[in-house]
Amino acid sequence: MIKVSHYLIGVGVLASVLLTMKVPVGYAEERAGVVSAAPATDARQKEILAFLQEYFSALAQGEVTKLAYYHPALTAEQLEVLRAYFANTVQNLSIQLRNVEVRIVGTTATIGFSRTDRFIDRPTGRAVEKSIELSTMLVHRAQGWQLAGLDQVAFALASAHSRTS
Repeated sequence: MIKVSHYLIGVGVLASVLLTMKVPVGYAEERAGVVSAAPATDARQKEILAFLQEYFSALAQGEVTKLAYYHPALTAEQLEVLRAYFANTVQNLSIQLRNVEVRIVGTTATIGFSRTDRFIDRPTGRAVEKSIELSTMLVHRAQGWQLAGLDQVAFALASAHSRTS
């Protein structure tokens, strides 16, 4: 039970970074944004930035089936926890990545970025904002870029700075 509780807390922290209680006009259409630290100079960097936009848009919208495609290391149990999390814990999640830095070596890419999640905590109705500095790895496979393993993108937000209103 403690293991599941810790997992739910980790997933909850992730989701809490994603939603905002008050959504500015015109903001609702873009639930995720990706801002590179420098302009993409080649096609592979552009592919990675597009992947990040797609992945974090799916995450912000709670599209667990898409997340499983982008993040193949997630287990069936983890996907169910995510479904429950989006259904019961967060609402109006938005995710912003800033200062995205991409380093590509062969078929792997290391990505560093600042992430801010804004959402409404369903149980309390409070707006939450969480920010964290992260790095993750992507692997290029036949299907395209995918997240490599269970990394900080989804599960390291427990140490994030948060603010509620």
